[in-house]
Amino acid sequence: MTIPQLHMYDLKTGEYTGSRDATQRPNGEYILEATGATPVALPASIPSGHVARWTGDAWETVEDHRQHMDERGRKEGGTQYWLPCDTWRSEPRYTEELGPLPDDALLERPERPLDEYKADKRREVSDAYASALTATLTMPAANPSALEVTMGAALFAADDAVGLADVQKILTARRDALFALVDGAASRAELGQIEVSYPV
Repeated sequence: MTIPQLHMYDLKTGEYTGSRDATQRPNGEYILEATGATPVALPASIPSGHVARWTGDAWETVEDHRQHMDERGRKEGGTQYWLPCDTWRSEPRYTEELGPLPDDALLERPERPLDEYKADKRREVSDAYASALTATLTMPAANPSALEVTMGAALFAADDAVGLADVQKILTARRDALFALVDGAASRAELGQIEVSYPV
């Protein structure tokens, strides 16, 4: 004779937790009533990413996006998601409830806004401008100090004021042209194609 099975479930969530043989009374009858258990058969198949849940009357299958503990007690797995209010810097969210994710859940991290990439590129353009101007004023020094830059600018201005103004005009024009390219870029890929260089 086959021993009846009791299928256990979590009293709070209804989630299936395992099965065991029903206890047999001395008279041969099996105890089929137990807290947190039912003799009602489990669903014939439970899809991947789902679990069985007891409703109080029957088993149902529900989505399971939660993280689970590994053998060392660390959380692993789960479906990470973001909400529309999150940014590209937001940590992924994980649900602790059985069932589907929120209707507005996003399964991919929000993209960093193009404006932030443009700000980075503008800083690169400005830094390169400062480096080019410094290099022009202090040639042939490789790593000039602030004093050397100041002295180089003063000597250049005293020696060739028109030349210094021309150099500044050339470098400023190049910087402004690069800024215009950055401002006009419609994608991150276009920004990446902008080569930041100055004539020195």
